[in-house]
Amino acid sequence: MVKNRSDIFIICGEKSGDTHGSFLVKELLKINPSLKIHCWGGDMMEKAGAKLIQNYNSYNVMGFLEVFLKLNYLSKKLNECKKHILELNPRVILLIDFPGFNLRIAKFSKINNFNVHYYIPPKAWAWNKKRVKILSKFTDMIYSILPFELEFFRSNGCEIKYVGNPIFNQVTNLKTNKKSSQKIISLLPGSRKAEIKYSLPIFIKLCKELSSYKFLVCAVNNIPKRDYSSIQNIKNVKLIFDDTYNSVSSSDLAIVMSGTASLEVAYLNIPHAVVYKTSKLSYLIAKLLVRVKYFSLTNLILNKKVVNEFIQDDFNIDKLILEIERLSDSEVISEIQDDYLKIKKVIGVKNSSKEVAESLIKSL
Repeated sequence: MVKNRSDIFIICGEKSGDTHGSFLVKELLKINPSLKIHCWGGDMMEKAGAKLIQNYNSYNVMGFLEVFLKLNYLSKKLNECKKHILELNPRVILLIDFPGFNLRIAKFSKINNFNVHYYIPPKAWAWNKKRVKILSKFTDMIYSILPFELEFFRSNGCEIKYVGNPIFNQVTNLKTNKKSSQKIISLLPGSRKAEIKYSLPIFIKLCKELSSYKFLVCAVNNIPKRDYSSIQNIKNVKLIFDDTYNSVSSSDLAIVMSGTASLEVAYLNIPHAVVYKTSKLSYLIAKLLVRVKYFSLTNLILNKKVVNEFIQDDFNIDKLILEIERLSDSEVISEIQDDYLKIKKVIGVKNSSKEVAESLIKSL
């Protein structure tokens, strides 16, 4: 029998997964410093102590059309990952989010008798419900960071635990920065190249139109700096890399590309609007498939419109300017922040990284 060359093999495919994975790696090594942890992930997991085999920048593709155009390339990456799994023979495989890739890995891994755990499962309750059948059949344990998911996954035969949300630990102890007299707006254009491609042109127009405002553009190091060059030379713009929490907390309001960032901004107690844009074809496909009332987690958690969402053609400067005016009203701000408190109560105070780490250790 092939020797276990790895204790835990973690696979994620984007910046947020790498961030969550890094906190998890730290917790795992705190419990057992001798653990052999390997990953397909990013720099943060590597810095935390995992052995990085493949950086997610080499296989991260977003959008229906974009994935279709790179099917052959992604197939090669899948086969490469499967090869690494067989070579390392890990005692546990942990998949983090990134369902298009990781669900295929889950099936392969379970067929080959590996112990498969899934952290942050795909949102099968929103679209592509057949994914829940794959999860029930090919995973041993699922770790959810959204409390409302439990009933759906359990009713479909999955073993699942609610472990709290990573944002609680990442944001809770952050001190709010003192705001200047000038109106400051944080812009969060996303953490993927495709998101940057569609959001920056609109944000550039907004910054030029509202010249009396100061804009903090929250950039990420996994995107080449040249991709931000079109916005960073605007006079009232400051480009800040990988310091989103401090940037947002020093702002009066934020405009956020849909994703985890919406919940992070809510935790920072900053009024915000959610935006999203992709290729026309990808959006049309998504409209046919997605079966949820809201895009943002801020709204989904309370199942109500806490923040306004500007999706596809609605993501334009005219509507954003009106929303910025609305978010300057003290009564509107108070109502939004009251809902933020309700969200925090629903999320709870669990340390998700610690919860997952302890469960993984028990399963070894």
